Amino acid sequence: MTYISKTQTDLATNDLGRDAWGRPKVITDNSIFHGMFTYNVPVTTWYETFNGTEQPFTNCTSVNGALEIVAGSTLGDKTILRSFRNPRYEPNRGLLYSTATIIENPSALMNRRFGVFTQDSGVFFSLESGTLHGVVRTTRNSVTTEHKTDLSAKITELGIDLSKGNVFDFQYQWRGVGNYKFYINLQEVGNTEYLGTLTELSMYNPANPICFESENLGDNDKMKFGCVDVTSEGGKNNGKTYGSISLEGDSSQTTVSSVNTPVLAVRSKLTVNGLINTRDTLALLASAYGDNKAIFKVWATRDFTAISEGNSVWEDFGDGHLEFIERPEGSGGTMTFDKTKAGNRPIFACRVGQDETYATSALFEGRTEIYLTPGDMFIFTLHRENPTQTLIGGVTFEFAEAI
Repeated sequence: MTYISKTQTDLATNDLGRDAWGRPKVITDNSIFHGMFTYNVPVTTWYETFNGTEQPFTNCTSVNGALEIVAGSTLGDKTILRSFRNPRYEPNRGLLYSTATIIENPSALMNRRFGVFTQDSGVFFSLESGTLHGVVRTTRNSVTTEHKTDLSAKITELGIDLSKGNVFDFQYQWRGVGNYKFYINLQEVGNTEYLGTLTELSMYNPANPICFESENLGDNDKMKFGCVDVTSEGGKNNGKTYGSISLEGDSSQTTVSSVNTPVLAVRSKLTVNGLINTRDTLALLASAYGDNKAIFKVWATRDFTAISEGNSVWEDFGDGHLEFIERPEGSGGTMTFDKTKAGNRPIFACRVGQDETYATSALFEGRTEIYLTPGDMFIFTLHRENPTQTLIGGVTFEFAEAI
């Protein structure tokens, strides 16, 4: 005879640990973004700014598999390494940030920060001349503020030596008013209790890049990092909204008669309404067509001056995080493209058959993804197989915004 126990073991820690039918909920973590620095700091994933100006990797380097960051040798120097991507919090989920670091001379006269943040918003650890804080940053009515939780007492109690290798994590519920918890070596060292206390959102923007920041206040000591990850606790990395841009006019095509003629360009703005743009756009499909055999190319650059507008104008797409410019219908377009500002090399090129449409997917059956992130621009060019002869053709770009 089989015995069935009528006593349930309740693993939930709150009344929402079961669904509406009383079934236990199970959460599976989903990594949204992660990085390693085994051979170098990957140029396709990260970029460095020094005193506010983007530059080639100089103060952020890979040494023996670790990311090493210094501020700069002069008082006031500030170096920031951040991801192009802006991992987005998924509503009604938890978000978990994880890294490991060795901090040389923790009491150095410096500000050293790491987490997910911009100048406008974010969550991060902040080591300020020997004192470690857990910080929540937001901007309200154009004023940026920080809520700091001093982690010193718990660090001393646990005997944590910040100059040695430790793992750092934080979790937050967000929803706009949820709590934040900070951990070192998997032990809670501080929390920010917001539930039931706020009259404004704790942080206005829950989509922020992974960021490392080092500022010289008199010293220039290193931070060293192993790997870094941002995970959605129970999320699916979904919630993207479809969009498409093609040429205006009844025929949705234009006339070109020179090599690498820009037909369409799409760029993701750096700022929106005076705040840093952190909306990523997933590329889905690019299609090209022409009345003769043609060469279709896609170019990528972060130099917006690569496009000279001529008689075309930039237009907002949707709510204005993206904008686009197109060559007008007919043969009167004067928009030009300087391919040297896109490295003289397209990221994609193919032939298009006469009176045919060629479409290229950017999804690769889920193996990888191509994103248009703030500050990025894609240029779509067409020319006839014999570029001195006239081609009538067009381009369509399909994408999904992480709204």
